[in-house]
Amino acid sequence: MLLKSKFVDREAEMAFLEKKYASEKAELAIIYGRRRIGKTYLLRHFIERHGGLYLLAEESKTVLEDFSYRVSAYFGDRYIRESPFSNWKAFFLYLSEKAGKERTVVIIDEVQYIAKNHREFLSVLQKNWDMYLKDSGIMLILCGSLVSFMDGLLSYSSPIYGRRTGAWEMGPIPFRHLCSFHDMDAETCVMVYSVFGGIPQYWADYEPDKDLWENLRYLILSKGAKYYDEPKYLLKQELREVSRYFSILRAIAQGYRTFGRIADRARVDRNSLGKYLDVLENMGYIVMETPATGGRRGGYRIRDNMFNFWFGYVFSRREELEMGIDITGEIKRDFNAYVGRTFEEIAAEFLRNQNARGTLPARYDRIGRWWNKGEEIDIIGTGKNLLLCEVKWKNLNRSEAERVLEELIEKKERSGLSGKTVTYCIIAKRMDGKEKLGKKGVLLYELEDLVRLQNSTSNP
Repeated sequence: MLLKSKFVDREAEMAFLEKKYASEKAELAIIYGRRRIGKTYLLRHFIERHGGLYLLAEESKTVLEDFSYRVSAYFGDRYIRESPFSNWKAFFLYLSEKAGKERTVVIIDEVQYIAKNHREFLSVLQKNWDMYLKDSGIMLILCGSLVSFMDGLLSYSSPIYGRRTGAWEMGPIPFRHLCSFHDMDAETCVMVYSVFGGIPQYWADYEPDKDLWENLRYLILSKGAKYYDEPKYLLKQELREVSRYFSILRAIAQGYRTFGRIADRARVDRNSLGKYLDVLENMGYIVMETPATGGRRGGYRIRDNMFNFWFGYVFSRREELEMGIDITGEIKRDFNAYVGRTFEEIAAEFLRNQNARGTLPARYDRIGRWWNKGEEIDIIGTGKNLLLCEVKWKNLNRSEAERVLEELIEKKERSGLSGKTVTYCIIAKRMDGKEKLGKKGVLLYELEDLVRLQNSTSNP
């Protein structure tokens, strides 16, 4: 099996699988996450290390027959090819006999399709696990991309509740790992991340020998492009009332962030809106954001960068795209501001990472955005001490950097924020005058620092 795409990050996921593999007992592990997150690539990479049987379920009634052919080929059993399994009991019994006491890896991918077309599948698995499989050397991995189904698989009502030996939900790859995905400079990496987020499949399809705008035209901004209708496709895979969810996402993208304003704009009854918002938040498409100091006065924003870009630039220009009009010129006029908002999130992630490693001047209980009565600070860290940070997606000369610091100090005086010790921080694309400002005890980071320090345990 030849894996062509680059394997980035996923150390934690691989360590989880390796621990299960090394145990001296039968394992029933569950791997799940949204589409294009890299589940299949992870599992195939794991099989490259240890060998095993990989079974991909199709949405068909003949999946058991299809599995019979794969099992026959893997174990070299001509009898199974001539006489496919007649039921799931026979399938699991065969696996238990083949596994014996030897570690045998079996992966069933897109397991939700089997459960949909063969409702007895999970209950048969449960019975056979109790009778045979739990005493064998099998490492059975169930993998699925429908988060709603997989959450049900983990619930108390699931037939395999109490049998699973571990579960892992895969999320997007953090920015700090993505710049190694392709040979590109840090600035380009931020711009690509602003559109594609940390979803590995999007990065695998990105061609670094072409510029950003060529890639966007090819992948998103042209009729028939692979991700031309990506949000619609992903929502249809998971949800029934797609139009309702679509209206909610569109409202949030247009700046209607509070519960009441979203309900009015999306024309969704307030009594049911909470349910829809919870689903979108659990799927990772939106997030409820409150000031880092706490409080209930917050708002929703689109968390997924692809969704954010699509609803911000693609949806409103569909008619032009349908006619083959190139809209990249219009996007470029606002794109720097759009990237700037993403850069703030990258900076916050960086500071949280440094906080966890203990490389900041103090430990902070929470790091995030702050706003109150018209006053805003890009990032603050709260706790016994206080961290105040401004983030600029631009090159700052010495006087501009000093002015940013002065404004940050003025915001502190107006904000009413308090802490035993206050540390000021500036994060910019590039910055002059760092030596002078650094002597004042100000934390100063440039984009290159954010990338360089991703695996460092000390500040510059």
